[in-house]
Amino acid sequence: MTRRPASVEVPTFDPPPDATTAPGTAVALPRRTFHSLREEVAARLVAARALEQLPPERFGFSVAAATWLFSVTSVLYRWYFRTQCFGLANLPAGPFMLVSSHGSHVLSWDGANVVTACLLEADPPRLVHGMAEHRLMELPVLGRAARRIGAVDGRRPACIDLLRGGAVVLTFPEGTRALARPFRDRYRLEPFGRGFVHVALATGVPIVPVAVVGAEEEAPLLANPAWLRRLVRTPVAPITPTLFVPLPVRYRLHFGEPMWLSGPPTAERIAREAERVRGAVCALLAHGLATREHVFF
Repeated sequence: MTRRPASVEVPTFDPPPDATTAPGTAVALPRRTFHSLREEVAARLVAARALEQLPPERFGFSVAAATWLFSVTSVLYRWYFRTQCFGLANLPAGPFMLVSSHGSHVLSWDGANVVTACLLEADPPRLVHGMAEHRLMELPVLGRAARRIGAVDGRRPACIDLLRGGAVVLTFPEGTRALARPFRDRYRLEPFGRGFVHVALATGVPIVPVAVVGAEEEAPLLANPAWLRRLVRTPVAPITPTLFVPLPVRYRLHFGEPMWLSGPPTAERIAREAERVRGAVCALLAHGLATREHVFF
């Protein structure tokens, strides 16, 4: 069994008693409250960065920029989405891969919730590096912001380099196919790509399956026209009734037990292990949906 390291001493921040509001209600945070939150985020980022053997700045990460960006996602995480986490104690020490379901159609709020949860709630805090589709990382604003908080181009060499340096990575093996999934097919996982299995076998790191409940309802997909995809030069161009502002659904993140993959990387083994991990994510999704009482509460 993997030994967990001693807890990292970082400031904690308790939301004010009136912070719990009805979904969709605007929350005006006092300046002092946001300042305290930013201090907590900064301290946890420094602690999480110290757990990596190689500096994440080599991929564009910036503690200063990440502090501001994670402060914003933390406000949304705690007060807008009111995110709940289950199974965070399953996160092992050292490097590992988070293999997650995917459902956000416009902006990756599901990924933002996962990486924010691991920074704010995990003990010790972990800086999670999202593996992004390379065409999305080339976008001038979103790509730059993603790099500042630790995301990297989702190619195999970068992922292996991070893991061998002691980092944590997040991958969505459904890929962009999940972003084009119509609302009627919500939470029906697409076939998993197999690149993450190659990486796990090459590095020997464990995989933690993750199910995200809430992402499929935040911005129901209306259309994904080819002409718009060509215009914006992205693999998907979803049109939703909410545009860039997601509905105030309640996010629920379910982290499963670590899975270790081993053996020669034969085509048969790769396919079998990919399906085994997909089955674990499906089981977590089924449990999360069965236990969810309401989409917004």
